[in-house]
Amino acid sequence: MSGGFYNYAYNHVIMFEEKLRENLNDDPLRARFADHLALVAEAMRTIEWVDSGDYPPGDEHEEIRVVLSSGTMDQ
Repeated sequence: MSGGFYNYAYNHVIMFEEKLRENLNDDPLRARFADHLALVAEAMRTIEWVDSGDYPPGDEHEEIRVVLSSGTMDQ
């Protein structure tokens, strides 16, 4: 089945991230946020597929770690 457990919610994050990139207005903070959203969407997709039974439990851990480690903002 490929996903579905969360009704493919990650697609909404992908759409937001893509639309945001179209409207960055040379704002580096928005660009960084769009990058962050891309990582979040990847983790969300993998979580959804794990919870749907398509991937084994634990496959989402590395992507979650990447998101959490990218969340520190120094500006």
